[in-house]
Amino acid sequence: FIMAKQVEQLEKEKKELQERLKNQEKKIDYFERAKRLEEIPLIKTAYEEQRVHDMELWEQQEEERITTLQLEREKALEHKNRLSRMLEDRDLFEARLKASRRTVYEDKLKQFQERLAEERRNRLEERKKQRKEERRITYYKEKEEEEQRLREEQMLK
Repeated sequence: FIMAKQVEQLEKEKKELQERLKNQEKKIDYFERAKRLEEIPLIKTAYEEQRVHDMELWEQQEEERITTLQLEREKALEHKNRLSRMLEDRDLFEARLKASRRTVYEDKLKQFQERLAEERRNRLEERKKQRKEERRITYYKEKEEEEQRLREEQMLK
């Protein structure tokens, strides 16, 4: 009987513990929901404030970027105007440089053409000699073959 009472008491305590935990869970859940419901408008307002702040910052940076670009453009125009006075000198320098390089090129081309013509003459002369020698060798070879043929014919007679 005492054992049964003890088991019954333990089960009762277990149910109470589960009930307390369930109630505590509900309280925490309700608390979290309430907290979220309170936070949502705050988050929205904070987001709007951040968006407005970001937009102002972007506009400020964009204005700074535009002004720096305008300053750079003005400086570039000043440099262009300043350097445009040197344009004639630059063209004259380029013309002189091209003329001097042109004469050097033409001299080297002339030398190359002369060497090329000389080399062609040498090779042509060499080929003439070679062909002359080949014809001479061919002539003597044919002459010898003719003599050999005549000797063979005489031997046959």
